[in-house]
Amino acid sequence: MFPPVVRLLLWVTTVCFMSASQSSAAQDAASQSRFQRTVEYLQSAAPELRGEFAAIALTHLTAAYSAEAQLARAQARTSGRAANLGGWSAMVDHYAHQMPVLLADIDMGLPVRLTIGGEQSLAITVADRTVIVSPPRLNQQDAFEQAILLDFCATHSCEQFSPAAAAPESVPPPAVAIRPDWTFSTQGSVCSYQGINVAFENNKSLAHSRLICAQFLSEVMTLSDELAWQQRHGVAIEWSELDIQAVPHGPEHTVPLNALGDALLVTVPLLYRSPGLLQQVVPWLRGRVDRQQGISIELHADDYGWQKP
Repeated sequence: MFPPVVRLLLWVTTVCFMSASQSSAAQDAASQSRFQRTVEYLQSAAPELRGEFAAIALTHLTAAYSAEAQLARAQARTSGRAANLGGWSAMVDHYAHQMPVLLADIDMGLPVRLTIGGEQSLAITVADRTVIVSPPRLNQQDAFEQAILLDFCATHSCEQFSPAAAAPESVPPPAVAIRPDWTFSTQGSVCSYQGINVAFENNKSLAHSRLICAQFLSEVMTLSDELAWQQRHGVAIEWSELDIQAVPHGPEHTVPLNALGDALLVTVPLLYRSPGLLQQVVPWLRGRVDRQQGISIELHADDYGWQKP
């Protein structure tokens, strides 16, 4: 048996998702993730746009299953389960190798249909063949969908998929270079930037402190900008539930935003490696995203193991 977090959704020739699609269309936007809203919009968009989204999704699906097959083969060589894992890797490889067929059909201009199934997973139908767009490991679904959106929105204006009520005043100011202020005393040094203050209790390794502060501020500002972008596009943020999770076999991290499945895909290693830090930063993040004035936080480098002896 394979771990319950791993699954393989098999290629089929005909699948009926009409009832699920109609149900999805009737949902209120507030009950849908941004990924689901995008799929719903594309259901009636230009065929070329729908085909581009499908091609991006299938390309990510191919990469996910190919990586799973490689992992299974590596585990088979180092464990006593060569037969089971070898069979699993062959199945996953076979599944991944079907994707180029669908991609070729999309390139040929065959009709593409996008639907949301009963488990809220995207189904792509090209001509008479349907595939469920879900990674082999269930706990990677949010990151997987976010990666698809990032690629698609990099070349298309995704603002058109947002609810009309999105507030224009929530747009943050343009990003600027991060140049923190430093103050020094006999008690140590303090790195300050837009209400964030990080205290280092000694000045023995100022170069190290500067690097840590620059990395931390870069990650926090990236997270702030991504959260603002999501909120501007109608994504509900459950601030008290924010968490940082590592993406297996990759440098990125996911930040689940709500119970609908919306998530960020970012690279924030310092925040991830510093337990409790995100919770301390959330009030500042929320204040900046909501454009509140006067929000400040005080942090101590030693609390997170940043203080070099």
